[in-house]
Amino acid sequence: MESKANEEAPLEEGSVKAKWRLPILAMTADVIQATHEECVKCGMDGYVSKPFEEAQLYQAVARFVVSQPIPDS
Repeated sequence: MESKANEEAPLEEGSVKAKWRLPILAMTADVIQATHEECVKCGMDGYVSKPFEEAQLYQAVARFVVSQPIPDS
C-alpha cells in the first residue's frame, strides 16, 4: 500500500515529492534481546518494552515525527 501511495501521490508545483511511510512501533512485555532483533528483522521501525515510562514512549514515537516551522501568515 505504501508503494502504491508513493507512486500515485500528486506532486504540487514547486514541491519535492516525499516518500510516504507508516512507521511500525512494537510494544511488548518481552524484554529478551532476541525479540527485539526479530522485530527489527520483520521490518518494525522501533521497539518499546512494557512496562515503560511516558518519556520512553515519547522518545520512540518522536523519532518518526519531523517538525517544520510554521510559515508566517
